[in-house]
Amino acid sequence: PMMAVHTSNVEPLPHQITAVYESMLPRQPLRFVLADDPGSGKTIMAGLYIRELIMRADSSRILVVAPGSLVEQWRDELFEKFGLQFNVFSAALEAATPTGNPFEDLDHLIVRLDQMARNEELQEKLLATSWDLVIFDEAHKLSAHFFGSKLEKTGRVIFAEKLGVRTRHLLLLTAVDYLPLSFLI
Repeated sequence: PMMAVHTSNVEPLPHQITAVYESMLPRQPLRFVLADDPGSGKTIMAGLYIRELIMRADSSRILVVAPGSLVEQWRDELFEKFGLQFNVFSAALEAATPTGNPFEDLDHLIVRLDQMARNEELQEKLLATSWDLVIFDEAHKLSAHFFGSKLEKTGRVIFAEKLGVRTRHLLLLTAVDYLPLSFLI
């Protein structure tokens, strides 16, 4: 019943197993905010979830959206701990793909949040296809604010909303420290 645990190079803690197997996997489709303490292993929980979906043939096209400083860490951890090969989007990768659109050609990608949010041309290529699972790391960076009575959305939020409708499963990861009080109510 916990195939990913037995085929990965991790020893998950009880709260990680509970989150993945009791809270996340039963939700079909998943729309979930995983908010936990810093250092609690949210990346491990996401990796277990990804591995489990792949092993159950539930997801093949997976996109991780992370701050630029974390994309290499994501790639390394997914490979070392879960045996999952993800490519990090770059101009060189784009040029090397058969169609020139790595979002169509590659099933496992990691992209930089700000690079995508600020570039409409890249967004068009990314949104031309659909995804089985999209994970946003540091989801608290997807912010909006009120200016008077008008809600002002950032480019990050607009990008996330567009991508959210192009995926079956959506997982938002954030540290509890970053959640606004209004989010918890």
